Amino acid sequence: MKVFISYGAAADQVTALRLQALGAVNGLTVYVPPAYTRQGLATLLDPEAAQKLNDAEVVLGVVGSGLTEACRQELNTGISLRKHMIVMSHPASVPLLRKPFGPNLVEIDPDNPARAEFGIVQYLKTINAQQNAKTALLALGTLALGLLILAPSD
Repeated sequence: MKVFISYGAAADQVTALRLQALGAVNGLTVYVPPAYTRQGLATLLDPEAAQKLNDAEVVLGVVGSGLTEACRQELNTGISLRKHMIVMSHPASVPLLRKPFGPNLVEIDPDNPARAEFGIVQYLKTINAQQNAKTALLALGTLALGLLILAPSD
């Protein structure tokens, strides 16, 4: 299964790369766009990222410390391509993301992991996805939740 991980600001790249490694260990082909795609104001989607996004079966958004234009474009493209998608967000970013990503948005609150798990499961119930896409989204969502819970706090 091919998974595209879009991430917000450069700080979110660490989580995306960790998810990429964990996904690869579990037999997934995972693409994470390079950090230079998050610098400056992107006017066009990076061509390599656009191709990988087109090829992906599942799109996972990781927005913990802010949403860049590149991430917004990737997630909007995923929606327009009708990809199975879940956007995981830190609570502070939820108000900004609720309107554009609505039912695809799951709040990941390290202080309340049960709520995040419930959100991921509810999302999976609302999509009419193939079983392997649901399994991949649930696995990646759970891994991301674990990464956020175990991450050192500032």
